[in-house]
Amino acid sequence: MTRAAGSALSRLLPLLAGFLLIITSQPAAADRLAEIVDRGILIAGVKSDYAPFGSRDSDGTIVGFDVDVARGFADRLGVGLELVPVTSTDRLQRLQRGDIDVVVATLGDTRARRELVTMVEPQYYGDGANLLLRPGSTVTTWNDLRGQTVCGVQGSLWNRPAAERLLVDVISFNTTRETRLALRDGQCTGWLYDEVALLHELETGAWPDYAVSLPTMMMLPWAVAVTKEEAGGPLDRFLGDTIAEWHATGWLRDLERRWDLPPSPFLREAQDLWQETDEAGSRTCQRDDDGMWPVECRELALVTSTEVGGLTGLSLLIRETTGLDISILHDPFDRSLFLVGLAQTVALTVACTVASVVLGIGLGWLIHRRVAVVRPVLLGAAALLRMTPPLLQLYVVFFGVGALLATAGFTIDGFAVAVLILSLYAGSANAVAFAEAADVEARDEHRRLRFNLRDVKGAFALAYATIMGNSVNVVKATGLASTIAVPELIHASTSIVADKGNSVAMMNILLVCYFALILMTVKAFQFLQKRAVNP
Repeated sequence: MTRAAGSALSRLLPLLAGFLLIITSQPAAADRLAEIVDRGILIAGVKSDYAPFGSRDSDGTIVGFDVDVARGFADRLGVGLELVPVTSTDRLQRLQRGDIDVVVATLGDTRARRELVTMVEPQYYGDGANLLLRPGSTVTTWNDLRGQTVCGVQGSLWNRPAAERLLVDVISFNTTRETRLALRDGQCTGWLYDEVALLHELETGAWPDYAVSLPTMMMLPWAVAVTKEEAGGPLDRFLGDTIAEWHATGWLRDLERRWDLPPSPFLREAQDLWQETDEAGSRTCQRDDDGMWPVECRELALVTSTEVGGLTGLSLLIRETTGLDISILHDPFDRSLFLVGLAQTVALTVACTVASVVLGIGLGWLIHRRVAVVRPVLLGAAALLRMTPPLLQLYVVFFGVGALLATAGFTIDGFAVAVLILSLYAGSANAVAFAEAADVEARDEHRRLRFNLRDVKGAFALAYATIMGNSVNVVKATGLASTIAVPELIHASTSIVADKGNSVAMMNILLVCYFALILMTVKAFQFLQKRAVNP
């Protein structure tokens, strides 16, 4: 080291030491709850342009559902309340700057936002997205929006998912006022926003002939937010305990009725959850020694792998490290939905396979016997059933015949229709294969076959490969039952994807499940061949 460099370093050392002394002498982060109590005022960020959650009345005062939630916190603390207007764009920034103590401003709880602030659990409300459509709109499903332009509000949680999943062009405006004007001016097909807010817009009478008619999309809980530093601290726990008590007592549902909000499924389910008690009469949802709520009392989509163990923790760890969301492993609802779909597909597979084989043998024998009128009729019917796509057959029977029966007061079961159509479709092919095999067997035996076990086994042995192939095709075709609302495997998987957006994981799981079902079908036929056909 040169003398000049050593001299410079000697001058810097006292400065560095002083800086370190200043840092280490700073007190720990202040207790925000104690600060609020000492101050005598809770400062809450709320919206002022989002009725009925936060808007200005005729006197200019901010009122609304969220305002009453913030006031409820202040009343419990015995302090005053100061309201600070915030927007979707600046609410988190103002919280991080320390301008406000809490955010109570229709804030959707997401994993991305949890990286920035602390979301208080449990959440206090929940809502989904919908679209306020212009008069005369031809949009009847979300898929109809593909390639169209919709208006949104900057900072709204729905903008990005809508653009990515629905392939729409979202134009975002700074305020709801600007969005309203853009919609009226025809700049977009509809206004994409929180459903409850759009329904409130309609109730004002200011939107004649406009409609909110699409099914609710992307349900999401809303949370109160505090700074990242308050996680697990006194303020976080006070707010969470208060919201939990409000759910249990129904205070939030009373507040919902007071503001003429449509009944929220989120609040109804939350009240049931937080009212649950064990055999000793204690509430099921109680904090543990670390101050955490039980996993079953939380939004599982927001739980991290460090908070749970077992298969659930492993699944969450995979999601966090790879982005692969295998939700059926950690989400009880998705798992139940998937298992029901799997059971339906297995039931369809077994029923259709057995029925198609039985029909194939029975009808094939009648064709083989060459009865004057029966044979051409059966061959014609078999050709028609084999050549007509099974999807078309399902539509004709379920929606065509079913609609006619409905006018007479009768309904038909989708599962039964699927079994009937797929069994006839595969059974007709099996019948032709079995009849041809029986003809060959009769020629080889130089005698007329009889409908006994020996002759049936002989013909089946010759038609074995074709019948097994038809049965494998039946397994693949069971997915068509989803088109008539049978909740089988594809129906369940697409429902999960629509909710979670985890198409990569679910499509690969679907592929594995169908591969396993086909493999089991092949193994079953091989077992039948060894034990019954060629013992």
